[in-house]
Amino acid sequence: MDWSTTTASTRSTSTRPSDMSSGSGSSGLDDAETTLHSEEPSAAAAAPPTEREKVYVAAGKDVKEWKANLLWVLQNVPREKKIVILHVHRPAKTIPLMGGYFPADQLNDHEVATFRQIETQTMNKTMLKYQTMCARVKVRAEKLVIEMDDIVEGIVMLISQHQITELVMGAAADKQFTKKLKAPISKTALAVQRQADSSCKIWFLCKGNLICTRPGNPNGQSSIVINLWDGVPKKASHGSENSFHSKDVGANNEIYKDFQSMLTETEKLRREAYQETLRHQIDERDLSDAPQSAKTFNNSYPKEMLPSREVPGMRGREATELEDVKRQRDEICEELQKEHEQRAQLELQIINSNRVIKDLQEKLSEAHCLLFSLEREQEELRQERDDALKEAERFRRRVKELGIIQCSTENFSEFSYAELEEAANNFDESLKIGEGGYGSVYKGVLRHTTVAIKLLNPQGMQGKSEFHKEMDVLSKVRHPNLVTLIGACPEAWALVYEFLPNGSLEDRLSCKNNTPPLTWQARTRIATEMCSALIFLHTHKPLTVIHGDLKPANILLDANFVSQLGDFGICRLLESNANTILFRCTHPMGTFVYMDPEFLASGELRPCSDVYSYEILDASAGEWPFEQAEQLAELGLKCCEIKRKNRPDLAGEAWNILEPMMKAS
Repeated sequence: MDWSTTTASTRSTSTRPSDMSSGSGSSGLDDAETTLHSEEPSAAAAAPPTEREKVYVAAGKDVKEWKANLLWVLQNVPREKKIVILHVHRPAKTIPLMGGYFPADQLNDHEVATFRQIETQTMNKTMLKYQTMCARVKVRAEKLVIEMDDIVEGIVMLISQHQITELVMGAAADKQFTKKLKAPISKTALAVQRQADSSCKIWFLCKGNLICTRPGNPNGQSSIVINLWDGVPKKASHGSENSFHSKDVGANNEIYKDFQSMLTETEKLRREAYQETLRHQIDERDLSDAPQSAKTFNNSYPKEMLPSREVPGMRGREATELEDVKRQRDEICEELQKEHEQRAQLELQIINSNRVIKDLQEKLSEAHCLLFSLEREQEELRQERDDALKEAERFRRRVKELGIIQCSTENFSEFSYAELEEAANNFDESLKIGEGGYGSVYKGVLRHTTVAIKLLNPQGMQGKSEFHKEMDVLSKVRHPNLVTLIGACPEAWALVYEFLPNGSLEDRLSCKNNTPPLTWQARTRIATEMCSALIFLHTHKPLTVIHGDLKPANILLDANFVSQLGDFGICRLLESNANTILFRCTHPMGTFVYMDPEFLASGELRPCSDVYSYEILDASAGEWPFEQAEQLAELGLKCCEIKRKNRPDLAGEAWNILEPMMKAS
């Protein structure tokens, strides 16, 4: 492609708009009507040298149609050349409204302005796509947009006004492209080829192929630039996002059909009236010319030119012809009178039609007001419905909560607060056997049975939730290595458990109150029992239970050092799935040092989260058998793996190691 690099002493007034423009191309440059849509250029006799460094690309509104042509330009234009996207925007003459199309001059200014804003926004989005294509290959593209009725006139005007010397435009629609195409065939391209200034070189493209080139004459005289466009209205190339949405109102369909029918009838009557008036004028002219024609006829045959014996016959013929002319005149006058009457009737019908149209317009306006009123009422009703649904959901949760309490209390005893006070001697501090953020645990005698009373803290963030959850879980699951829930007191948020005299595993590991350390056999058995309890919870149907806070303080020991897992306050009940069991928690709860690192990082709670921090070995247990100690150490290290996929399966690998050890011990 031969791109001219010469400079000229001509001045360009094209400015670089802030957003993309749209133009004319092979995909849609047809003749139409619009208004100006560009920054106002100033006419000048010459352009600066930089103007010859620009290549103007007349792009259409169909990006898909013009994409291949723009890619051709980006591949062939030298890097030192600047690209300017040129576009002639043509507003629509008819506007869609209420399921039909109405002429813009028959709608009010607000409706037209709203639709024009939508058109402008659509055009700007199209131009943005062109600029984005250029930006992807690191080419900065400017834009030049004009809004005009005729696309050819707009392109020719911009060529003359900005003294464009290099222009790329479409030669035909993509669907018309053939290898035999050697010249532009679209009306727009042909017109621009004829009318554009001879100094402008034009490349015609089709479907990304160069069809032909109209050479420019750099030494030729440029067209004289006249500020004919000074009076053309201008507007900004950006608009608001407001749009006018037409609604389908059932009651207005009939009004619209009558309105459309009346418009058609009125137009028909106007045409008939015009034709009648035209015929009337022709008849009047013929009537006024009739006497003159007769006189001319008489003068064309003077008496001296006729033989005397032929005069009487000639006069008779003339009299007959004159009578015929008079008769024709009378007939024309009568016809004219009828046409006058018919014209008056048509004018009366037009007046009546205009009155009906005005009435229909008023009804249409009232229908619009009614529509807006109904929309507001609908929005209010929708809001009331949403509020009612929220209230119903709140009541459902409350009913479910009460149902859980009722269902849970059916499986065990319910105690009053007075009974608990009596059992724990008014919750004497000397009977307190445990304390934490959840509340306090007291030893007591309830109905001749030694029990542990867990009194939850009402001010705690999880007090109510922990009470319901622990009561719900322990009422549904039963296992030898899970604490036994005897009853509850909903009044005081208190839970009553079987009393386990040897306290927690944490107390035994720390040798609290100088108690002897656990033997390695006891530790192996406790690990095996906890493995069994976790397998039971993780495989429970239909709801899988994830404890979520497995630690030595929550493992309790009875008189025979049989371990039982307790404290289900922050556990999770999940539906079992063949593929995965997952719970997502935004704010993880539990003891930090025992929590799964991946759970802390992602908030995803899985059964393998309970596997983390599972094994404990220390020298206080006595002389460990080397083989068992090695196996337990390896199993413990695997349980502490940061990545879940590297941790052992409790029901598989862990159980296969622990069960033989427990039997052997």
